[in-house]
Amino acid sequence: MRLLTLNLKSEVPKAVSLNFWPFFDLCVIGLFATLYGSNFVIAPGISIDLPRANHIQSSVAQRLEVMSVDEVSGEEQIYFEDRLLKLETLEKMLRIRGEISENVSLLIRIDGSVSAQTFTSILEIAESAGYRNIQWATENPEMVTDLLGGGNP
Repeated sequence: MRLLTLNLKSEVPKAVSLNFWPFFDLCVIGLFATLYGSNFVIAPGISIDLPRANHIQSSVAQRLEVMSVDEVSGEEQIYFEDRLLKLETLEKMLRIRGEISENVSLLIRIDGSVSAQTFTSILEIAESAGYRNIQWATENPEMVTDLLGGGNP
């Protein structure tokens, strides 16, 4: 009764009870960490015994160099080793670069609208630079269709 008169009932410590849900959350987090950290869920892979080869394969980049020759707005452009070149600068660059090894091939991709004179000049420059195996591929200009359905070369 005296507690009521002094209003000290609110100051009495209450009984502490443990809540179930935080404990459940910790158990679920621990379960996921265990499953994802083990090899039970994430398999390491399948090991395959492949036969051994007796020869050494060299990479394609060491044996093949690609040159692209296009005609853009009536001007012929040569793309080689990430550079835009003219015939004169191509010849200078190949001369400065030095000797070409025997097993290197040069692939020249030529647009169908490039002149034969430019093509033969590039072949002569490449042969004088030391390329022994020169291959070329030509492409016809793509047909561009307008909105009305007509085609322009």
